[in-house]
Amino acid sequence: MLLNNKNIKRIKNKKVTYVKKFTQNLNNYNFDILASLIDDYSLTVVNKSNLVNFNATWQVKDVHKTNADFFVFLDFLYKIFKYTPETRDGVDLFFSFVTNTGMSHIDTEDVFLIGMHGKTIYRMTDTGKDYLLEHGDFLHIPKGIRHKSISSTPRIIASVGFFGGKSFD
Repeated sequence: MLLNNKNIKRIKNKKVTYVKKFTQNLNNYNFDILASLIDDYSLTVVNKSNLVNFNATWQVKDVHKTNADFFVFLDFLYKIFKYTPETRDGVDLFFSFVTNTGMSHIDTEDVFLIGMHGKTIYRMTDTGKDYLLEHGDFLHIPKGIRHKSISSTPRIIASVGFFGGKSFD
């Protein structure tokens, strides 16, 4: 995983931070692997939109509890940024089968996004700045920053969320 000192400083200063090719240590995640993960561990899938069709965005919560790949992301970011552990911290997967646009929203946690499959644009709605996440790319969105996702292909995104505070010793 690749975070240089400049990236770490930006994240510590609560700045949106984008890293192209953050990790190459990903399995080539696709919908077959996602379906196996959900089935093997009987994971709950939540519909994140009012649509119950292929246009919906779906969420699989707490995948770090069942899959070592995702636990590694959580552990790496805990160690780098020294977050105070909180029970809601964790890694969720968001996916959609077709292109769609999510609602503009503000998260109550610091979010670290990792592109697993497909292409997704994240738009910071206050600034209009766009970031394209592809396989292995990384985007940090500090809590309190309004944004939305625009998937330009079917996609799978790992979202690492930290609700607790940070201790930057």
